[in-house]
Amino acid sequence: MNYCKSCLFPDTKPDLTFNQDGVCDACISIEEKITLSDDYYKEQELFLKNIFKKHRSKKAIYDCVVPVSGGKDSTYQLYVVKNIYKLKPLCVTFDQFDQTDVGLSNLKSMQSIGVDHIHFTLNPNVLKKLVLKGLETVGDPYWVNHVGMFTIPFRVANQFKIPLVIYGENPQFEYGGPKFSKKNYIMNKRWRQEFGGMRGLREEDMIDQEISKDDLKILEFPNENELKKNNILGIFLGQFIKWDVQKQLKIIKKFGWQELKEAPKGSWLKYENCDMQYIDIREYIKYLKFGYGRSNDQLSIALRHNLISRKKAIKILEKTDGKFSNSNLIKFCKYLNITQKEFYEIINSFVNKNLFYRNNKKKWVLKNKIIGK
Repeated sequence: MNYCKSCLFPDTKPDLTFNQDGVCDACISIEEKITLSDDYYKEQELFLKNIFKKHRSKKAIYDCVVPVSGGKDSTYQLYVVKNIYKLKPLCVTFDQFDQTDVGLSNLKSMQSIGVDHIHFTLNPNVLKKLVLKGLETVGDPYWVNHVGMFTIPFRVANQFKIPLVIYGENPQFEYGGPKFSKKNYIMNKRWRQEFGGMRGLREEDMIDQEISKDDLKILEFPNENELKKNNILGIFLGQFIKWDVQKQLKIIKKFGWQELKEAPKGSWLKYENCDMQYIDIREYIKYLKFGYGRSNDQLSIALRHNLISRKKAIKILEKTDGKFSNSNLIKFCKYLNITQKEFYEIINSFVNKNLFYRNNKKKWVLKNKIIGK
């Protein structure tokens, strides 16, 4: 396993490429982004205003749907849409199976911006089955959360003929991905299937003796022809405006948005994943699959923006990446009605044994760490 010469990303990260100098495309993207001129953003903003003008509702009650979770990005995108561009948004939340108290508090603070807000809660019995099946099938208990957050807002928009669905930043621009995807501003079914956490699974792949087609009907992405007929477009706001997390945090905190008291296990930052109780469990499984976890994601972004030295980042990585909370694991297993032994049997099937070996304590250890490089 080789690591980017600039950040900490390994070459095992899906959809990531490296140039001949050993620098990953996520770092190259940020270098390109930093050099973008004010004139470029003026042109992008003009393009965005034209989209708003073209799609601003003439018949619907709302101009746009803004998917919100209680996280920092969705709160900021709501602020931009309502307070800067003066659109009338309908906020839509897909209720996660593991929403935190901080996440719920942030959703309430978000409402102080002055919006109407819909919560969609999937049948909890079906939801639990999908969490377990996501864990067993692709090693991702958050499969259903991803499908929900990238589908239900379009379902609502289509039902009420609301012309725009506005997401935040395009993840491929920050975390790396195919060249065509990094400059893409459209969020549609193709993007959801390829980059939206589907892990190669379609809704129909989840049908079994316990989960019916009817159970999953609401999670099916609306027909593309129907969306086109209703003039509904999904976009990434971050493709049109400067996306500066530190400045954005200062703005949303004025509305009462709060970060966590401490970073989740396996993470470095307190202001990310505030709405996800079991993010450490999910990221531990990702760590076993690819040799990197959430802390690596966060530290690599900080390195690209010159917010931390590489030496310090590596030290933090050694202490944080691939860690998880035992008390959280107990709660997670209790939620799914499985034993810890069953949990480990499931996740051990996803371990990349080319990257890990088991020590004498039966713990998985990364063979090729970045420490000292």
